[in-house]
Amino acid sequence: MAKSKQTKDEQPTRVPSEEHEHLSRLAAELADYDVRADVIDGESPCLRVSNPSSTCVVEDVVCERREHDHAFIASFGIHLGSSGSLGVTAHKIAWLVGATKE
Repeated sequence: MAKSKQTKDEQPTRVPSEEHEHLSRLAAELADYDVRADVIDGESPCLRVSNPSSTCVVEDVVCERREHDHAFIASFGIHLGSSGSLGVTAHKIAWLVGATKE
């Protein structure tokens, strides 16, 4: 029987999910708004967006697979946009965390 090269304490390498990839693209789009956007990996990855101007403004955005694309959903359940409209979605999130007035 072949033995695994992985030791007991070593964790298997995780391959980024489709959701992780879409959240990463959205994070890149948010760079224009001077917000902090970090993909948080886990069982269900999310994009944690915060406004450096306000320590209490943080929003976690999740990505859900839909029939033709992926949807971005705010922590309180509101649909923010889709993977096909990253610019518009980023603008909505920036507005949500107070990084833009319009």
